[in-house]
Amino acid sequence: MPIHQMTPRRFSPAIQSLGLQLAVTLLLTVLLLVLSLPSAAISMALGGGIAALGNAVMVFAVFGAYRALAARNLAGRMMLAQVFRLLLIAAAFAAVFAGYENPDLLALFGGFLAVHLLPVWWVHRASAQAMKR
Repeated sequence: MPIHQMTPRRFSPAIQSLGLQLAVTLLLTVLLLVLSLPSAAISMALGGGIAALGNAVMVFAVFGAYRALAARNLAGRMMLAQVFRLLLIAAAFAAVFAGYENPDLLALFGGFLAVHLLPVWWVHRASAQAMKR
């Protein structure tokens, strides 16, 4: 692999973060089902899924075609990906409210925030490990 392309090792924390988001979404959804809260479980799955989808768009739009030699294009690609991500999240929430009667708002937005903020913790953790090397 040429040096100017992002190596799989550098891209892997972003992929791991997406896997972690999906795992947390699934775990919390199953937990709510076990607690006999089906409406909350569906809302949790929707909220976590929306967050993971938005973050996946960002990861693949920004880092999927990353080239170190074209770093000046990175900021523009990040801005465009962020706008598309926000539009996608807004459309997904609109679809939930239009198509799902009486969602559990705490589970929907709580799941979204928990899964959405998970990458911040993950990046901080990965950075702290890198600094120890």
